[in-house]
Amino acid sequence: MSLIPPRRAVAQSLAALPILILGRSAVAQTSALPVRPTRMIVPLPPGSSPDLAARLFAEALSRRRGHPIAVENRVGATGAVAGSAFMQARPGDALFFGMGDLLTVAPLTEASTPFADPEGFLPISTAATDFMVVSVPASLPVRTLSEFVDYARARPGALNWFATPGTALYIAFNAFLRRADVDAVFVSFRNLMMPEVSQGRVHAALVPLASALPFVQDGSVRLLATSSHARAAVAPEVPTTAEAGFPDLWVEGFLGVFGWRGMPDAMREDFSAETRAVLAEPTLAGRYAVAGMRARGSTPGEFQAELDVHRARWAALAREFGAMPKG
Repeated sequence: MSLIPPRRAVAQSLAALPILILGRSAVAQTSALPVRPTRMIVPLPPGSSPDLAARLFAEALSRRRGHPIAVENRVGATGAVAGSAFMQARPGDALFFGMGDLLTVAPLTEASTPFADPEGFLPISTAATDFMVVSVPASLPVRTLSEFVDYARARPGALNWFATPGTALYIAFNAFLRRADVDAVFVSFRNLMMPEVSQGRVHAALVPLASALPFVQDGSVRLLATSSHARAAVAPEVPTTAEAGFPDLWVEGFLGVFGWRGMPDAMREDFSAETRAVLAEPTLAGRYAVAGMRARGSTPGEFQAELDVHRARWAALAREFGAMPKG
């Protein structure tokens, strides 16, 4: 796949981003926005695609606003550790940068989660589309999603699959397999998933493109389709699931910026405008593309509407096919 960057390029992008990001610009000196917030709380660990997206965004926003923004990783309990830390922060001290899943799926799968209270996480703007891909070991004798379905149907119960439980990925991939009449076994691992796919211990996984890229580059993993409406710029030869004949397998990881409870509407609109301006910068958009993501901003109202659509979709699929593995 000629346009996929080598493993070291992604690693260097991560290594180049310090946790405390400094910057100053003339634009920031005229901004009417307050100096705070100075932190951005992220619910996944360093090295994950949401973390990389947050760091790239924080670096650009810091330059625009002229003061440092620290990226703070709070990991655990399906995002609840980060969510609780954000809700307990002093108003105006922090922003939350996370997956839309947390507000749309976590309340379906967790008995107690801070994300069941949407007033604590006010949508400011989307930040990026995190492309998701169906990945298989290169050793598996299939090259298209249709071939995978035929191969799996001919071997009921012989193949296994993975998508992170309690997320839209699990709901979407489980529904796809059930609708396609594929009898495959769900598996879960505590360690990183892509090495398991690359070594053939997992036969199919729906994962973020960013996590699969290094293994595609070294030839151990094959991408069958991306589950977005459009192809990813970094892997343009990989068809969408709709193009592959399975339009119902649609799921995107969408990342966004959230404000605190009681954030004034005018301030939220101002932050949203700044966020959209940062995301429109060619440098940031290019760095997102190299990492397998697409930069995109929205107004608070547009972001809220997108969350509402996703919330209704995942709730309906969860009722029909389940939101978590059984047992």
